[in-house]
Amino acid sequence: MLSRTFIRTCLRQVCSRGFSLRRVVAAGLFVTPLLAQYGDAQRGAELIERRNCTLCHSMGGAGGGTAPDLSRRSTRDFTPATLAASMWNHGPAMWRAMSTRNLPVPPLGPTEIADLYAYFYSIRYFDLPGDAGRGKALFSAKKCSTCHSLTPEEGKGPGPPVSRWPAIANRIRWSEHMWNHSGPMMAEMKKKGIRWPTFTLQEMVDLLVYVRNLPKRPDERPSLVLQDPSAGEKVFRERGCARCHTVGAPETGKIDLVGVARAARTFTELGVRMWNHLPQMRQRAAAVRFEFPTLSENDMSQVIAYLFAKRYFEEKGKPARGRAVFAGKKCGSCHDQPVSVAPSLQDKRGQFSAHGMAAALWQHGPKMQGDMEKRKIPWPVFSGGEMADLIAFLNAR
Repeated sequence: MLSRTFIRTCLRQVCSRGFSLRRVVAAGLFVTPLLAQYGDAQRGAELIERRNCTLCHSMGGAGGGTAPDLSRRSTRDFTPATLAASMWNHGPAMWRAMSTRNLPVPPLGPTEIADLYAYFYSIRYFDLPGDAGRGKALFSAKKCSTCHSLTPEEGKGPGPPVSRWPAIANRIRWSEHMWNHSGPMMAEMKKKGIRWPTFTLQEMVDLLVYVRNLPKRPDERPSLVLQDPSAGEKVFRERGCARCHTVGAPETGKIDLVGVARAARTFTELGVRMWNHLPQMRQRAAAVRFEFPTLSENDMSQVIAYLFAKRYFEEKGKPARGRAVFAGKKCGSCHDQPVSVAPSLQDKRGQFSAHGMAAALWQHGPKMQGDMEKRKIPWPVFSGGEMADLIAFLNAR
């Protein structure tokens, strides 16, 4: 199990996003599970300790200092493909370091890689660091104060006072509440002649940090809980989302969320994009005489789980670019050669994933490196985008 010092230091990394240590310790945020098939953050945290990763790596300053701090990468470019690429790039150095410590190279499987990714993602859950001062200015500039007072004692605006805004610490539930209340909000803003405010990701984070830290706010527990993706698919269909959107299957007249929304790779980014487009969505629903759906508790979490399972938050590669990566990294020098001991990568359409690529590294990497040295082939180095493109190419062959 993780030591108390290690856990508390990791939590400080989370708290730098604008949340008090006391509140986050109570929540145990960083060990909240994601989807079983896409990893469990609790198992990932335990795996890091069990596999002795912290002998070299640190997490938020705790652990060894000879290898990179695993909690430093930004969520915006933290995808499964980026994790796989990072592991590939540093594989030889990791194996050398493990050899000097007489540590075996653990043969990590796809499930264990998924657990590690879930853990890394969970400790980055709060996206960018927020600034309460900027959030306070935004509260006025975006005219939130026109309808919302800070406390019930300060005024009687048509909207609930900020001290009673629900689920600030749970970004998924926050998006759910905003979705459900967007209709009355739009009607009131139209009455007052106020335009619907749009936000950047940083602006939304700043606003939430400001609200989260107001004196009379309840002591909420930050959480990151995803529900069943199969239930999310049902919600997506029954609430009418499928009338306008598809998820990974382009269809004429509909917007494919997986195809066009790759910029929203965190839950808060997705919430911001939904907020900014709520007027257009409601207008389209009215145009086709469709009653805009109200989401019940956990509906949004189930839909997010469905999107997560559909790899919405992953980077989508391009097969044409992946072909160039395959050639440029000399993958074909060993793979797909009749006289080579390396396995063929052909005729395996749809079988490649970022988790599988990283698992292949841990299971076969040292032997691969030895064979490549004999052939005088340099060890390949990938960017996250190149890894995503390579996976797309291998899946399309």
